[in-house]
Amino acid sequence: MGTFWDAMLAVGCILGLAFVGWWLFGLLLRPLPGREARVVLAGRGEGEGLEQQLRSFFWLRGLGLLRCPIVIADAGLTPAGWELASRLTARWPGVVLWPAGDLGDYIARM
Repeated sequence: MGTFWDAMLAVGCILGLAFVGWWLFGLLLRPLPGREARVVLAGRGEGEGLEQQLRSFFWLRGLGLLRCPIVIADAGLTPAGWELASRLTARWPGVVLWPAGDLGDYIARM
């Protein structure tokens, strides 16, 4: 019976250390408080891979590792690509579609 409790204690310690390591790793990846960071995705063509990139950033946001707005920069989107980007901005909060040439103005406003 003593071996069982030793094994349970070892598993508990391993899980606790894994949690603390994950938490510290998350703190290293988060932006510093008071500094505003932005993720800028270049939208080209018909928006190939745009939804997958957004899903990966929202996965990071769900884990608490990302706390910044996401900007889709229109760098030559076709009408079909523009439609896709518009649907993605409507689906997810914090995603903005902006022309790449005016990106400096957008960042200066924020």
